[in-house]
Amino acid sequence: MSNFQNKWSRPVSPGLTDRINEAVKPKGALKPRVEMAVKRLQGQISKLDNMLTKLKQRDEKIFNRIVIATQQHDTHSSKVLSNELAEVRKVSRVLGNARMALEQIELRLTTFHDLGDTVVTIMPTIGLMRSLKSSLVKFMPEADQEVNRILSQAIPHLVLSHQQVQNLTRSYKKQLQLPRQP
Repeated sequence: MSNFQNKWSRPVSPGLTDRINEAVKPKGALKPRVEMAVKRLQGQISKLDNMLTKLKQRDEKIFNRIVIATQQHDTHSSKVLSNELAEVRKVSRVLGNARMALEQIELRLTTFHDLGDTVVTIMPTIGLMRSLKSSLVKFMPEADQEVNRILSQAIPHLVLSHQQVQNLTRSYKKQLQLPRQP
């Protein structure tokens, strides 16, 4: 009977093909997705900040209790409290490292977002420079070389940097595998 209840009320989880399709197919514009990811990361960072604040307060309370127990020569209580303090500090250290990792990812995503805006702004000028190149050559033959240098070196370098940031963002996302929020 419980097997029937589990099958009846259990929500349908996405299958392997659904997850692959979700990962491969684009889900719309990249900019809003990056902005949403940054907002979610900021929310997670603020949650971690709250947890770290609570752990720091707990650390101080336990430490004060250890001092009092030691002053009263209560070795058993001081040992138990010392072990608890060590555990609290371990958790604080882990949460602090997680917070730093999330901040680093947030910074990379923000950089990626800004770089994307820059590339979107610069790309129309490439077409303009190409069209102006033919007009400029008639009046200034040396401008042809300079425009070619700009189009062959500076612009591709900017686009390549943009692609490198995209690859870094993907690798960080895979490493962290943040839980999705609805």
